[in-house]
Amino acid sequence: MAAESSSPINVPSSPLTDIMNGSIAGALGKIIEYPFDTVKVRLQTQGAQIFPTTWSCIKYTYKNEGILKGFFQGISSPIFGAALENATLFVAYNQTSKLLERNFSKISELNNILISGAVAGSCASFVLTPVELVKCRLQIANLNKNVTSGLKNTKISGTILSILRERGILGLWQGQSSTFIRESFGGVAWFATYEIMKKTLKERHGDEDNKTWELLFSGASAGVAFNASIFPADTVKSVMQTEHIGLRNAILKVFKTKGIPGFYRGLGITLIRAIPANATVFYTYETLSKAT
Repeated sequence: MAAESSSPINVPSSPLTDIMNGSIAGALGKIIEYPFDTVKVRLQTQGAQIFPTTWSCIKYTYKNEGILKGFFQGISSPIFGAALENATLFVAYNQTSKLLERNFSKISELNNILISGAVAGSCASFVLTPVELVKCRLQIANLNKNVTSGLKNTKISGTILSILRERGILGLWQGQSSTFIRESFGGVAWFATYEIMKKTLKERHGDEDNKTWELLFSGASAGVAFNASIFPADTVKSVMQTEHIGLRNAILKVFKTKGIPGFYRGLGITLIRAIPANATVFYTYETLSKAT
């Protein structure tokens, strides 16, 4: 069977439109998810003796650092990064999908989605790694300053300069291998879940377009699928970026100090944050795309 269009929107889109709409959607989603992400990164990188539970991390952060300095520390870089990431994701996904349709007419719709999602995630990883490196450093900066007096920078510019001085320009891609793995597999889970869920819900009533709640539910489901499927790789990435170590050493460090459960510390709050953030990203992208 020839592939139907597997684009996540129902109207033709240009790369420029995808960049603009993806950027706006990504920025909005990041604002919603960032406080949850701060807690997640702290749970991933700090031992159970510091934060035995998610709630203990939330209470400590609020009591000692407040809302803005604690939960939103370093948000400027991730907002910019989320805009770039989602622009890259949607452009790469749609352009790969169209390329496959043109050159492989017999490719199934599902295979088109899976391949396009993997390509999109792979491309996004190269944009995302430097942004997440700065984000992770800033999210634990106050802890290091108060507890171990290691990392002193609590500003984006200072953190970037510190990385450049220590490791040069390539140091900004510390953790790229883990991010590449995470985003490649995650891209498949993200787009495939959204596309399949959206199509299934639309077929139930047979209308031309999905209802608003269906788009929100499909986006939320995609976020949960993405994070649940790649969380161990995300933990390893966070450790690589905050401990300045390679992929193998990061895996061994997590396993030796925390065991298998250590790869999943922070998963609960990550799945909670994924629901509103990803619902917002996909719904915003779809709405903007249909309006342009």
